[in-house]
Amino acid sequence: MSVFHRFLRLLQTSRAMPQTGYVVSGIKKSELSDLAQHHYLVTAIGWYLASLLKKRKGRVNLERVLEICLIHDLGELFGGDIAMPYAKDNPAANKLAKKFEQVNQKYLSKFLPDPKQAAELFGEANVIASIESVVAKLADYIEVTEYKLYLGRLTEGDVEMVVKRMNKMIEKIKHVRTREKLSELISEWSTDVSDSSGYELFEAAKRL
Repeated sequence: MSVFHRFLRLLQTSRAMPQTGYVVSGIKKSELSDLAQHHYLVTAIGWYLASLLKKRKGRVNLERVLEICLIHDLGELFGGDIAMPYAKDNPAANKLAKKFEQVNQKYLSKFLPDPKQAAELFGEANVIASIESVVAKLADYIEVTEYKLYLGRLTEGDVEMVVKRMNKMIEKIKHVRTREKLSELISEWSTDVSDSSGYELFEAAKRL
């Protein structure tokens, strides 16, 4: 079997791998998202966020953002996903979970077209230092928050916690305009996601 087909077979298992970290957050088994859904949604959000940033004259490599989004949680195919509140409350467990995921990423690199490039991508996704890795991580946080909103389980504390983490990452961006415009985008999103009265998909329905 070729490496390409082995990768495709491996990727298919992401359909059945639940995001187990949500369990301790009170999400029921029947409501759990899986890794395939999460990766698709994070990539779509990353594409949109990077596109908006470019439109506002921010500096970002859209292709790199997509690459990071597509592989950012691939190591969780073999486990290692833990909830953000638990990770915050148990730093030792969080450290071990990250190490476990990195070992998985190293193994998964053998399945990808260029193992060296794969290792670089995984490294960028883990360290969160480049503009592209920041945008990808913001997309990750947005997906988690929007998922809780979709389930009707989003709290004010959830939004406060994730926005605090987002702003901390954005502050590290050295390019001034990119930092400012990305901060604006996240501020706009956090206002919208906190306003449940605005949760109407179709403009015409608001006039009824």
